[in-house]
Amino acid sequence: MTAVFVPQLLAVGYGAEEEKKNDLYYLEPIVVTAEKTAQDVQRIPGSVSAYTKSAIEERHVEKLYDLTDYVPNVFVKKNSTENIISIRGISPQQGSLFSATGLYVDGVNYPIHQMQNLDFLDIERVEVLKGPQGTLYGRNSEAGVINVITSQPTDEFGGKVFGEIGMWDARGGVPIYREGATVNVPLVQDTLAMKVALQNYTTDGWMENTAPGSLEDATRAQHFNGRVTTRWTPTAAWDVSLILQGQHEADGIGVYRFSDGPFATDRNEIAWNGPNKNSVDANAQILKAEYHGAEVDITSVTGRHSYSQDYMYDMDMTPVDLYPQYPVFNADYDVDIWSEELRIASKPGQGRRFDWLAGIYVYSEDIQTGNYSITDHVTDQDDLGGALFAQGTLHMWEKWHFNLGSRIEYARLEGKKDVNSGMMGMGTMHLEDTVEDTVFLPSASISYDLAPQVMTYGKVSRGYLSGGFDNYFAMSQDLFSYEPEYSWNYEVGIKSKMLDNRLMMNLAAFYIDVDDKQVVEYVSPFERYVVNAAKVESYGVELDVQYKPMPGLTLTGSLGYLESEIKDWATEGYNARDYSGNKTPGAPEFSYAAGIVYRWESGWYIGADVVGVSSNYSSAENDLKVDGRTLVNARMGYEGEKFDIMLWGRNIFNEEYEERSMKWLGGTLIQEGEPGSFGLLVAYKF
Repeated sequence: MTAVFVPQLLAVGYGAEEEKKNDLYYLEPIVVTAEKTAQDVQRIPGSVSAYTKSAIEERHVEKLYDLTDYVPNVFVKKNSTENIISIRGISPQQGSLFSATGLYVDGVNYPIHQMQNLDFLDIERVEVLKGPQGTLYGRNSEAGVINVITSQPTDEFGGKVFGEIGMWDARGGVPIYREGATVNVPLVQDTLAMKVALQNYTTDGWMENTAPGSLEDATRAQHFNGRVTTRWTPTAAWDVSLILQGQHEADGIGVYRFSDGPFATDRNEIAWNGPNKNSVDANAQILKAEYHGAEVDITSVTGRHSYSQDYMYDMDMTPVDLYPQYPVFNADYDVDIWSEELRIASKPGQGRRFDWLAGIYVYSEDIQTGNYSITDHVTDQDDLGGALFAQGTLHMWEKWHFNLGSRIEYARLEGKKDVNSGMMGMGTMHLEDTVEDTVFLPSASISYDLAPQVMTYGKVSRGYLSGGFDNYFAMSQDLFSYEPEYSWNYEVGIKSKMLDNRLMMNLAAFYIDVDDKQVVEYVSPFERYVVNAAKVESYGVELDVQYKPMPGLTLTGSLGYLESEIKDWATEGYNARDYSGNKTPGAPEFSYAAGIVYRWESGWYIGADVVGVSSNYSSAENDLKVDGRTLVNARMGYEGEKFDIMLWGRNIFNEEYEERSMKWLGGTLIQEGEPGSFGLLVAYKF
């Protein structure tokens, strides 16, 4: 773990372990596969942030949403059972099944919000692509894409065993435990190797349920996840990997409390007399085969993913039964996904006049959802689709580079829904509909090399968020389905390294235009529907700097400025209002990070980061504003040949903050943010 974590638009990674000493003096490049081929991240004409294995571990980043704190203009709208990722102000409507940000793990898509709360385990690299990525990734990448790449086996036997004990700065101190191991085993020298990674995490959590008779900790957590990767390299041309992974989670989801009103509680306390449970079981199988020929590279990625979630909580979130006929809200999700991507690309290398890539992608999804409260909604959704895509870059006059890409994508979603609204006196009903789309997703960019390590670029790209079905509320055929939304992204930027690779400075400006925005409109207090009724605009600037003024010392800084606004949306009838001019929910105007770390050649290090966002709104009504927050994280430790030790702290000043808020039962219901936490991590390497 020798790299310095860089919270910036284009993070810089580091190479092999033997380059540790050089890391103290200058910034090393990092190779990414954001555009489906291996490239230096600084040479991509677009906004890509890359975070290496050592970068993630050195900042003690354990979850995907912790990493987003360091990426400007990326914000996670958290709630108890899902994390909705917003990039540059673009996110889906409340209640959407699909995310507007594509999440891919080893090339396989995780399409719904509930699947996007990842625990990190032996991660090789994370790449964050901002702006629509329709050409190479297709549907539901309207805001951007996050690629998670796990570590591969090597030809050397070795591994690591680690244990961690921590403490929440709440309830008088609540322990946190994490333990795990990774082991790499070469089975056939230079031909076959296997890597196993396991991790377990447990805590009783920082929130306490003070309701009389409550026996459950509000935010308890027990997570176990594991992975087995087998890599076969029979010849120099072939590289085949089989990845098997699984996870189990059993959590409490009591994070909502009343900050005022008749049911108000103190910080880190709730008072629920109902259930508070969330369980997740998932597994995935991924087969990746690469052939490296003399003239072309061919890649196949086949994936299957099964995901199951079941949760329930107190309907009114109070210590009394205000709704005795339906005291509990319960939901379940069962998702089975199969996908195949086959692509062929020209060989990467210097001096080539034209680089190109082409591919085909097919998928099928079986998604079953159930939501049970005042009415019961059970939906079975069968999706299938395919795409043809291609991209090419023409290198002209040595310094000019022109890139064109296009994708034709077909998607067919078939939905069937059974509604039981007997409690409302409306009986049962059956709904069926089909949403079918064929879309064209082009992109184009031009870049110019001002100097060997200074590049300017301009880019335009189209993205779309697929249509779908209202799984949660719709009780009539007319309100069951909705159509896709589309966006165009316009971006200019400059990427640079200076002062003999000791200073990196990157600047990007963007404008995003979203048409046919999917929004929620209510026809009664109990019934709503999703319509394509709004227009949204987002624009902003992102600045990132990393500087090594002297050996061992690294300074980092990033700043995101964002204006995201609803330009045209008005409703009539029940709850009529004009939303035009309102801010987009979950889109802070400012996001920022600054860090300092010093490393000695002996292996000792010390560092700290400040991360924060400005205020933002929880809903399109803009009736409740969530205050901004500034958190301080710190760590110090030692990295040796056999032992690693780290003393870490997150939110070390225990700042009180909210993730979201809403009006409910005469008060303000807020989701409590995590308090301070501290811990000691010890690892033995062999």
